[in-house]
Amino acid sequence: MPLLNAAISALLQIAVFAGLPFLVYWIYQRWRHKRQFAEVAKRAGLQLGQPRYLVYSLVFALAGVVVLTLWSPPLEPLTRRGSAQHQFVGLGLGLSTFMLAFLYGAVQTAFAEELLFRGLIAGSLSRRLSFVWANLAQASIFLLPHFAILLVAPGTWIWSALPVVFAGALLFGWVRIKSGSILGSWLMHASGNITMALLVAARTAPR
Repeated sequence: MPLLNAAISALLQIAVFAGLPFLVYWIYQRWRHKRQFAEVAKRAGLQLGQPRYLVYSLVFALAGVVVLTLWSPPLEPLTRRGSAQHQFVGLGLGLSTFMLAFLYGAVQTAFAEELLFRGLIAGSLSRRLSFVWANLAQASIFLLPHFAILLVAPGTWIWSALPVVFAGALLFGWVRIKSGSILGSWLMHASGNITMALLVAARTAPR
Protein backbone atom coordinates (compact mmCIF):
# COMPACT_ATOMS: atom_id res chain seq x y z
CA MET A 1 0.00 0.00 0.00
CA PRO A 2 2.71 2.59 0.79
CA LEU A 3 4.21 2.05 -2.68
CA LEU A 4 0.81 2.34 -4.34
CA ASN A 5 0.02 5.51 -2.42
CA ALA A 6 3.43 6.94 -3.34
CA ALA A 7 2.89 6.12 -7.02
CA ILE A 8 -0.54 7.75 -7.02
CA SER A 9 0.82 10.81 -5.21
CA ALA A 10 3.70 11.08 -7.71
CA LEU A 11 1.37 10.87 -10.70
CA LEU A 12 -1.00 13.45 -9.21
CA GLN A 13 1.83 15.88 -8.55
CA ILE A 14 3.14 15.50 -12.09
CA ALA A 15 -0.37 16.03 -13.47
CA VAL A 16 -0.97 19.19 -11.43
CA PHE A 17 2.43 20.87 -11.38
CA ALA A 18 3.77 19.81 -14.78
CA GLY A 19 0.99 18.22 -16.83
CA LEU A 20 -1.49 21.08 -16.62
CA PRO A 21 1.09 23.82 -17.43
CA PHE A 22 2.37 21.71 -20.34
CA LEU A 23 -1.19 21.21 -21.60
CA VAL A 24 -1.85 24.96 -21.50
CA TYR A 25 1.49 25.58 -23.25
CA TRP A 26 0.69 23.01 -25.95
CA ILE A 27 -2.79 24.44 -26.54
CA TYR A 28 -1.35 27.96 -26.86
CA GLN A 29 1.40 26.84 -29.24
CA ARG A 30 -1.11 24.86 -31.30
CA TRP A 31 -3.58 27.74 -31.47
CA ARG A 32 -1.15 30.65 -31.84
CA HIS A 33 1.67 29.12 -33.90
CA LYS A 34 0.10 25.94 -35.38
CA ARG A 35 2.89 23.82 -33.90
CA GLN A 36 2.56 20.04 -33.76
CA PHE A 37 2.83 18.14 -30.46
CA ALA A 38 6.32 16.79 -31.25
CA GLU A 39 7.66 20.30 -31.83
CA VAL A 40 6.03 21.62 -28.65
CA ALA A 41 7.49 18.73 -26.64
CA LYS A 42 10.93 19.48 -28.08
CA ARG A 43 10.60 23.15 -27.12
CA ALA A 44 9.73 22.01 -23.58
CA GLY A 45 12.96 20.03 -23.37
CA LEU A 46 11.41 16.59 -23.85
CA GLN A 47 14.17 15.32 -26.09
CA LEU A 48 17.63 13.77 -25.79
CA GLY A 49 19.48 17.01 -26.56
CA GLN A 50 23.24 17.21 -26.99
CA PRO A 51 24.77 13.99 -25.54
CA ARG A 52 27.87 15.67 -24.07
CA TYR A 53 25.71 17.59 -21.61
CA LEU A 54 24.20 14.32 -20.48
CA VAL A 55 27.73 13.13 -19.72
CA TYR A 56 28.44 16.35 -17.80
CA SER A 57 25.21 15.83 -15.86
CA LEU A 58 26.12 12.27 -14.96
CA VAL A 59 29.50 13.43 -13.62
CA PHE A 60 27.87 16.22 -11.57
CA ALA A 61 25.21 13.80 -10.28
CA LEU A 62 27.80 11.26 -9.12
CA ALA A 63 29.88 14.00 -7.51
CA GLY A 64 26.81 15.28 -5.68
CA VAL A 65 25.98 11.82 -4.37
CA VAL A 66 29.54 11.39 -3.08
CA VAL A 67 29.54 14.80 -1.38
CA LEU A 68 26.14 14.24 0.27
CA THR A 69 27.15 10.78 1.44
CA LEU A 70 30.48 11.86 2.93
CA TRP A 71 29.15 15.14 4.32
CA SER A 72 25.45 14.88 4.92
CA PRO A 73 23.59 17.92 6.28
CA PRO A 74 22.03 17.95 9.76
CA LEU A 75 19.12 15.52 9.89
CA GLU A 76 16.92 17.36 12.37
CA PRO A 77 15.36 19.81 9.87
CA LEU A 78 14.84 16.99 7.36
CA THR A 79 13.05 14.73 9.82
CA ARG A 80 10.53 17.28 11.10
CA ARG A 81 6.90 16.60 10.39
CA GLY A 82 5.97 18.49 7.24
CA SER A 83 9.35 18.10 5.56
CA ALA A 84 9.55 16.19 2.29
CA GLN A 85 11.95 13.63 3.77
CA HIS A 86 9.91 12.94 6.92
CA GLN A 87 8.22 9.97 5.24
CA PHE A 88 11.58 8.14 5.19
CA VAL A 89 12.28 8.38 8.92
CA GLY A 90 13.03 4.96 10.40
CA LEU A 91 12.58 2.99 7.18
CA GLY A 92 16.14 1.70 6.87
CA LEU A 93 17.60 0.61 3.55
CA GLY A 94 15.59 -1.99 1.69
CA LEU A 95 14.01 -2.55 -1.71
CA SER A 96 10.77 -0.83 -0.76
CA THR A 97 12.70 2.19 0.57
CA PHE A 98 14.66 2.47 -2.66
CA MET A 99 11.44 2.31 -4.67
CA LEU A 100 9.79 4.93 -2.46
CA ALA A 101 12.87 7.14 -2.78
CA PHE A 102 12.79 6.81 -6.57
CA LEU A 103 9.10 7.69 -6.75
CA TYR A 104 9.60 10.68 -4.47
CA GLY A 105 12.98 11.90 -5.73
CA ALA A 106 12.91 11.14 -9.43
CA VAL A 107 9.22 11.21 -10.35
CA GLN A 108 7.19 13.26 -7.88
CA THR A 109 9.62 16.11 -7.37
CA ALA A 110 12.48 16.08 -9.89
CA PHE A 111 10.54 15.34 -13.07
CA ALA A 112 7.60 17.57 -12.19
CA GLU A 113 9.85 20.48 -11.22
CA GLU A 114 12.25 20.06 -14.14
CA LEU A 115 9.47 19.99 -16.72
CA LEU A 116 7.88 23.10 -15.20
CA PHE A 117 10.89 25.21 -14.20
CA ARG A 118 13.53 24.11 -16.70
CA GLY A 119 11.41 22.71 -19.53
CA LEU A 120 8.74 25.38 -19.80
CA ILE A 121 10.03 28.40 -17.90
CA ALA A 122 13.77 28.26 -18.66
CA GLY A 123 13.07 27.18 -22.22
CA SER A 124 10.72 30.09 -22.85
CA LEU A 125 13.03 32.62 -21.18
CA SER A 126 16.05 31.40 -23.16
CA ARG A 127 14.23 32.19 -26.42
CA ARG A 128 13.60 35.77 -25.29
CA LEU A 129 16.62 36.72 -23.17
CA SER A 130 20.36 36.23 -23.25
CA PHE A 131 21.63 33.02 -21.67
CA VAL A 132 22.85 34.78 -18.50
CA TRP A 133 19.60 36.63 -17.82
CA ALA A 134 17.43 33.66 -18.74
CA ASN A 135 19.36 31.40 -16.38
CA LEU A 136 19.32 33.90 -13.52
CA ALA A 137 15.60 34.48 -14.00
CA GLN A 138 14.63 30.80 -14.01
CA ALA A 139 16.82 30.11 -10.96
CA SER A 140 15.20 33.01 -9.08
CA ILE A 141 11.71 31.75 -9.96
CA PHE A 142 12.69 28.25 -8.83
CA LEU A 143 14.01 29.61 -5.52
CA LEU A 144 10.80 31.44 -4.56
CA PRO A 145 8.65 28.41 -3.58
CA HIS A 146 11.58 26.96 -1.64
CA PHE A 147 11.26 29.77 0.90
CA ALA A 148 8.25 27.79 2.13
CA ILE A 149 10.81 25.43 3.70
CA LEU A 150 11.27 28.10 6.35
CA LEU A 151 7.78 27.32 7.63
CA VAL A 152 8.84 23.74 8.35
CA ALA A 153 12.46 24.22 9.34
CA PRO A 154 13.22 27.79 10.37
CA GLY A 155 16.75 28.51 11.45
CA THR A 156 20.23 29.28 10.25
CA TRP A 157 20.71 25.88 8.56
CA ILE A 158 17.92 26.43 6.07
CA TRP A 159 19.18 29.94 5.26
CA SER A 160 22.50 28.38 4.31
CA ALA A 161 20.67 25.77 2.21
CA LEU A 162 18.79 28.29 0.06
CA PRO A 163 21.96 29.51 -1.74
CA VAL A 164 22.69 25.85 -2.52
CA VAL A 165 19.22 25.53 -4.04
CA PHE A 166 19.86 28.63 -6.13
CA ALA A 167 23.28 27.40 -7.26
CA GLY A 168 21.77 24.04 -8.17
CA ALA A 169 19.06 25.77 -10.20
CA LEU A 170 21.74 27.70 -12.10
CA LEU A 171 23.55 24.45 -12.89
CA PHE A 172 20.32 22.75 -13.96
CA GLY A 173 19.43 25.75 -16.10
CA TRP A 174 22.85 25.79 -17.74
CA VAL A 175 22.52 22.14 -18.77
CA ARG A 176 18.92 22.55 -19.94
CA ILE A 177 19.49 25.68 -22.03
CA LYS A 178 22.76 24.54 -23.57
CA SER A 179 21.59 20.99 -24.30
CA GLY A 180 17.99 21.79 -25.24
CA SER A 181 16.82 18.97 -22.97
CA ILE A 182 15.63 18.50 -19.39
CA LEU A 183 17.14 15.01 -19.23
CA GLY A 184 20.45 16.14 -17.71
CA SER A 185 18.91 18.48 -15.17
CA TRP A 186 16.37 15.81 -14.24
CA LEU A 187 19.20 13.32 -13.66
CA MET A 188 21.07 15.70 -11.34
CA HIS A 189 17.94 16.81 -9.51
CA ALA A 190 16.71 13.25 -9.01
CA SER A 191 20.06 11.94 -7.77
CA GLY A 192 20.21 14.63 -5.07
CA ASN A 193 16.64 14.04 -3.90
CA ILE A 194 17.02 10.26 -3.82
CA THR A 195 20.31 10.48 -1.93
CA MET A 196 18.82 12.77 0.73
CA ALA A 197 15.83 10.45 1.19
CA LEU A 198 18.05 7.38 1.55
CA LEU A 199 20.35 9.16 4.00
CA VAL A 200 17.38 9.96 6.23
CA ALA A 201 16.12 6.38 5.97
CA ALA A 202 19.54 4.91 6.79
CA ARG A 203 20.56 7.24 9.60
CA THR A 204 17.23 7.07 11.45
CA ALA A 205 16.77 3.30 11.16
CA PRO A 206 16.30 1.45 14.47
CA ARG A 207 19.50 -0.12 15.76
